[in-house]
Amino acid sequence: MLTCPGCGTSNEEGRKFCAECGTRLAVACSVCGTVNAAGTKFCGECGSALADVAAPATLQRVPEVSVAAAPVAERRLVSVLFVDLVGFTTASEQRDAEDTRELLSRYFELAREIVDRHGGTIEKFIGDAVMAVWGTPTTHEDDAERAVRSALQIVEGVAGLEAAGSAQPMQARAGVLTGEAAVTIGAAGQGMVAGDLVNTASRLQSAAAPGTVLVGEATFRAASGAISFEEAGAQQLKGKESPEAAWRAIAVVARRRGEGRAAMLEPPFVGRDEELRALKEQFHATAREGKPRLVTLVGQAGIGKSRLAWELEKYLDGVVETILWHEGRSPAYGEGISYWALAEMVRGRAGITESDDPDTARTRLAQILEQMVPDATERKWIEPRLTGLLGLDELPHESREVLFAAWRTFFERMAGTATVLLVFWDLQWADQGLLDFIEHLLTWSRSSPVFVLAEARPDLFDRRPGWGVTVRASTSIHLEPLEDDDMRALLAGVVPGLPDEATRAIVQRAEGVPLYAVETIRMLIDRGVIRPAPDESGYELAGELPDLSVPETLHALIAARLDALDHEDRALITDAAVLGLSFTVPALQALSGVDADALNERLDGLVRRQVLILDADPLSSERGQYRFVQGVVREVAYQSLAKRDRRTKHVAAARYFETLGEDELSGVLANHYLAAYRATPAGPEADALAAQARVALRAAADRASALHSQLGALGYLEQALDVTSDPAERAALHEHAAMAATHAARPRDGLRHARKAEEIMAAAGDRLGVLRMRTLDAWVKLSEHGDQAAIATLEGALADVADLPPSREIVQAQAEIGRALMVAGRSAEALIWVDRAIENPDLLSPAEIVEAIVTNGTVLLQVGRTAESEVVLRGAIVVADRSGNALAAMRARNNLSGMVESISLEAANDMAKEVYEIAQRFGMMTWVLQSVAVGQRVSFELGRWDEWMDEGAAELPEGGADFYRIWYEANQRDRLAYQGGAKEAEVALKRSIEEQTVRESAQAQAGLSAQLSEILMAQQRWTDAVEAARGGWNHSDMARYATINAVFAATAAGDRDLIEEARQAYDRAVEGPELPLPMAYSHVIAALGALLDERWEAG
Repeated sequence: MLTCPGCGTSNEEGRKFCAECGTRLAVACSVCGTVNAAGTKFCGECGSALADVAAPATLQRVPEVSVAAAPVAERRLVSVLFVDLVGFTTASEQRDAEDTRELLSRYFELAREIVDRHGGTIEKFIGDAVMAVWGTPTTHEDDAERAVRSALQIVEGVAGLEAAGSAQPMQARAGVLTGEAAVTIGAAGQGMVAGDLVNTASRLQSAAAPGTVLVGEATFRAASGAISFEEAGAQQLKGKESPEAAWRAIAVVARRRGEGRAAMLEPPFVGRDEELRALKEQFHATAREGKPRLVTLVGQAGIGKSRLAWELEKYLDGVVETILWHEGRSPAYGEGISYWALAEMVRGRAGITESDDPDTARTRLAQILEQMVPDATERKWIEPRLTGLLGLDELPHESREVLFAAWRTFFERMAGTATVLLVFWDLQWADQGLLDFIEHLLTWSRSSPVFVLAEARPDLFDRRPGWGVTVRASTSIHLEPLEDDDMRALLAGVVPGLPDEATRAIVQRAEGVPLYAVETIRMLIDRGVIRPAPDESGYELAGELPDLSVPETLHALIAARLDALDHEDRALITDAAVLGLSFTVPALQALSGVDADALNERLDGLVRRQVLILDADPLSSERGQYRFVQGVVREVAYQSLAKRDRRTKHVAAARYFETLGEDELSGVLANHYLAAYRATPAGPEADALAAQARVALRAAADRASALHSQLGALGYLEQALDVTSDPAERAALHEHAAMAATHAARPRDGLRHARKAEEIMAAAGDRLGVLRMRTLDAWVKLSEHGDQAAIATLEGALADVADLPPSREIVQAQAEIGRALMVAGRSAEALIWVDRAIENPDLLSPAEIVEAIVTNGTVLLQVGRTAESEVVLRGAIVVADRSGNALAAMRARNNLSGMVESISLEAANDMAKEVYEIAQRFGMMTWVLQSVAVGQRVSFELGRWDEWMDEGAAELPEGGADFYRIWYEANQRDRLAYQGGAKEAEVALKRSIEEQTVRESAQAQAGLSAQLSEILMAQQRWTDAVEAARGGWNHSDMARYATINAVFAATAAGDRDLIEEARQAYDRAVEGPELPLPMAYSHVIAALGALLDERWEAG
């Protein structure tokens, strides 16, 4: 007898598993599958080592008395999967043993990875077969579904494995059964599950055709909500007396437990396997590495972008990993409503719906923040910026970088709990601010698993040619038209038996666009030519198919479908098209005037006819709204409206949205009024609509500006200019447009609008208005490092208003010319203008006062009043930090580092790191680059040449940022010069000095001249080095560096006149309090002079 090691029960010889508890009584070889006697260490067939899975049963006499052991097995409901490779044993005979081993390893790794992702456990590998189980040690209600999902994915994955030396693709087959089995408690690996269910699952797998998955009845019933099946008939399995009913698993068609299953036509997924595989790999890389990624799906309307994303969603919904899925779409109004898609994502995560009142929305938002953001201080910082995004409150007045940083932090904290996935639909219609935020999120969330899936038509790259270029992990997947064979497979999968002639006509017209084929089938359904199959597995012909006249284009085909609707339904669809891709029932009722009950009945009918869909997703902010099945259907419906009808409907829509009183909808309201105006012929009615459009567009621009979507604001303002004729209003619009363009880093557009406003103001005699525009003009020039041009502009502008009393405009101009003179190194003049500005603090905003104080402290440093400078700048840092003015805080630290550097290079390096960290937090690239430039220079003087070089290479954006590119390259050339490449460094640096960016900046000219002198010294060209240093020794910021180089070079040249001239220049540069570093250099210079004059004194 064989005694079971688990429960002690006696079993007959020859049994493999215990009759009482199912524990294994013999060991199967994991390589060849041969069963070996229990206790055997090596397989008798192939010699492989046998796994030590349990103590072997021993042949012995049953004792007369035994003590009952604690239960070690129980019966549980489990799902068992068997998969094996078709014909692998035969194929292995012709294959090298190493190749066979490598292929099996890849296959086993694939199976293990997929089973693990779906919450299953690998029971064992037997030869080329895999057994996995769900339901132990933990049971889930969707275990059967998880097992079938895994089976389908393994079979699909095996098809992608290439066998070395084989021209034939690999194929697998699988079987899944669900039922009760004996489960060993606490077992891992082999011996977990036993019983008839296991044997039957193995036999069912053997009956499956290559490349397919068969399941039993219990599995079919448990998984049919999310997976489509077809009957496979009764299977006569080896060793079973009665046939087993079986079903063939076809595809995953919904999220878990059938959620999101389409109630309408869903054709088979064909021709996009590689793209889907790439999407899965990119997502799993994001989760594995904990770093963000961007994937952009690009293709024409109807090409399959949405379907590919749906396949990814179904796949990810089946894995055990927690994934925080968000989605939002950009409405097709002009250039989009500011951050609409982002707001949808926040609403969806918080569970806020369209019907929630503001108090409910705030409560739900606070709850999700408490759940996702553990730090109370961070929650307090993030919350008002999210309520502002949702239009619940006014946004704080601060920079866009701070706003972006708060939104980004919300998603980062969320990503600290699970991988975050953001799907942006219709990105070709997104406002530029949203595009900026997506790139900001991906650029700065460097250690967060955030996966962004962007779906767009090719128009996106016309609007944003550099989309994704600055993102480190960005991939674009361009969806090409499907091959004809794939189109035929799609049609056959929907309507089996469709005549060849009809198939050929549809495929020819479709030109690889799957939506064309789907819309053709929908048209035939509408005509009654095709009907649902009785078993609900698809569609079938209702009779003889008449001659098929297929429209030539997708638009014509959709128009034909819409024309077939009755008059009331067609009118309803065109009204809905005015509202956008998605809409609420109350909004549609306001436009159509149809009774609510009748409206709902008609909407249900349009859903059945597959023109609209109802969003029932509990996580969607659009839950309960209706949506067109495709954006192109909405476009065709809208285009069919006559101009007169468009005007009427857009006005009705605007009136409805006005009644809601929601700031967030200001862009929607503006676009409806503008569309109504454009559809109206010239006359009083058009003038009245233009006035309403102006008000709405200004409000939309204000909302966009508050959200720091400056390009969105610029777009609204320029549209407002199109409907404005009054000069004063045009001047105000140009002024606001100039500010928006400048903040959006569009300096040319900013200058164009500023000069237009200046012309109108000058004609009207508005002198302060002209000064305001010329100050803005100078600010733009200075932001581009054109300090000389900015000074010239402001000097003339201030001279023109010299006879006027102090005003806000004059004080702002005084502060700005002080800053420009400071940058240019004209410190004494700068101090005069800044002092004048600070004398009138009541005329400046708190932020402007802090900025003026920073300028004042910096100028004091430049003129040698070091103690005063330190007090002023440190005070500015305290005020800026307390008020959250990150820009002033960084500027004050950056400028103070110049003084700190004279005391301690280490302290200056630390201060550069502080600026770098603040800039990183708020995503202010200009200040990141500035801090890197300072850090590189200081660390070079410390002898740590490589300390900041990696940061410089990592932060420097491709294209643009010329000023900082030049500084970074100059710092690299310093290092190159001292590593033997001085001549090469000289040539490159001289080329940089000639660049336009440098010629327009006195600061850049002086700094690069000082660096050139150092490179020339490395070549022992002493006189040339002194001449190069002259270019920097009259600039207050750069004088110390330039004059030190000049003194050393003149000393080496032995030229007494040059030495004296350079020493005097150095003494002027370090006038003021005696600071450690300048004093040390002074002693070195004096020592060099003494040596040269042969007056060396010991000690």
